[in-house]
Amino acid sequence: MIASAWDSTGAASLRGASVLLFSLFSVVLSGCGEQRARPVNVELAKATLVDVLNHWKAGGTIEELRTSTPEIVVQELQWTNGRTLQDFSLVGDGRAEDANWFCEVELTLSSGASDPVKKKVTYVVGTDPVLTVFHAIL
Repeated sequence: MIASAWDSTGAASLRGASVLLFSLFSVVLSGCGEQRARPVNVELAKATLVDVLNHWKAGGTIEELRTSTPEIVVQELQWTNGRTLQDFSLVGDGRAEDANWFCEVELTLSSGASDPVKKKVTYVVGTDPVLTVFHAIL
């Protein structure tokens, strides 16, 4: 009898806690859903990507872009791993998708001892709330 009373009480309190957690989770999610990402500013995205690639080509660092005004957050493992950018060209006009602009770029990379290598990559560029340039992993 005691065990069955505990089971029903425990189940009731567990059910009540689940309802409370679900309610809190729903409130948090509904608050987050109201803030929609602004559509990407394609002209700014393209200019940012070209500026970042020119900075890399000139021998600059990713850290310098983080401390620039405006700040640009960049993720590019080729750059981080010490590859130098000899040249680049944007392939096509890219495509805007919600808060991001996707652009294919042909890079000419060098690691010092070896001959330069051409490589096509896609970058994802965001313009709000911060300028971002990421090497897309597709």
